[in-house]
Amino acid sequence: MGKRISLMLVLSLMLVATLLAACGGDGGNATSSNPTTITVWGMGTEGDNLKVLASDFMKKNPDIHVQVQAIPWSNAHQKFLTSIAGNQTPDVAQMGTTWMSEFARADAFDPTPGNIASSQFFKSAWDTTVVNGTSYGVPWYVETRVLFYRTDMAQKAGITAPPQTWDELLADAKAMQQKGGAKYGIALSSNDWEEFIPFVWQSGGQLVQGDKFTLNTPHVVDALDYYRSFYQAGVTPQTQPQGFDVAQSFVQGQSAMFISGPWEVGLVQQDGGTSIAGKWAVAPLPKKLTSTSFLGGANMVVFKNSQHREAAWKFVQYASQPDVQVKWYNTVKDLPAVQAAWNDKALAEDKNLAVFHKQLDDAKGPPVITTWEQVATVIDNDMEQVMFGKMTSQQAANDMQQKATAIGMGS
Repeated sequence: MGKRISLMLVLSLMLVATLLAACGGDGGNATSSNPTTITVWGMGTEGDNLKVLASDFMKKNPDIHVQVQAIPWSNAHQKFLTSIAGNQTPDVAQMGTTWMSEFARADAFDPTPGNIASSQFFKSAWDTTVVNGTSYGVPWYVETRVLFYRTDMAQKAGITAPPQTWDELLADAKAMQQKGGAKYGIALSSNDWEEFIPFVWQSGGQLVQGDKFTLNTPHVVDALDYYRSFYQAGVTPQTQPQGFDVAQSFVQGQSAMFISGPWEVGLVQQDGGTSIAGKWAVAPLPKKLTSTSFLGGANMVVFKNSQHREAAWKFVQYASQPDVQVKWYNTVKDLPAVQAAWNDKALAEDKNLAVFHKQLDDAKGPPVITTWEQVATVIDNDMEQVMFGKMTSQQAANDMQQKATAIGMGS
């Protein structure tokens, strides 16, 4: 009888041990044969290639299995809303910087652990993770906008260096159209807030101050007036047809300059091949008071209801290692958000990347407010009215301010 009880006790203990191991979790019970599983959502090109990052991570962390789900950007926002409402979020996700406030205020994110140093990232990128004084997540990759220009057309027009100031940018656009052989001196979009708001910052303006919008200041009017001057001078296309490819227009010599991000480098090289090699370059944005550019990119966040937050943050920290950031750049050409990664030879010796690196020191993201995308739509619409001469710059600034104030900043 005693032996039978002992045998039953042993079997019971074995069953309990098996059940505990099956639960995984972050208590140290996961093993390579029974790993903790975390889910990671990624969008666009990043989502399509995240398995590369996950595979490398799992080789170094066999006790954690990473399950990647790629999501189209077009339905990502709604999918996040649904997952939060249904308490079915992933453990980790790529997060658009303009969505940070909305979902952080919905109490969806786990605050960034104190052992992750903000100083390793570009400050402007780190600021996109901060909502009401608390950081949620870390910058994963960054992008900023610089000036692309045709050096051969500039030379033909008697221009020996890229424009340094607002006045020089307009003058060079006119010269490359009149003397350089370009149909247009520069290709600007009539309704792209990401392209426009750097001119507001360069003029000394802000978009919000404290809990108020500042969209009807003299700085905003000045930026609208300056932007419109390119349309008035006829040096930029009055409209861009659907499917307009700015890189192709640049390669073909239709447009001598344009403002855009690092992804265009590869497109220009791809579209132009050897025919355009040595005939173009990139430069920091020209300045008025500053040469501030737009800062974009994406963050990595851990959701608050994750059952495996320790493992999730371990994955996020892995993605933030300088050597991993360099490999990610080599995989998808996303610019590293970690400053130390830029010391790598692959980035440091690239003359185009050196310009983007310099511009990142003077770049800003949009306000981290819940309603930014609605406000951005207002800016797009009013900006277009100015470019087409249907509103004055002051009228548009007043309209932006009125509508943005009515929209509010969210709770």
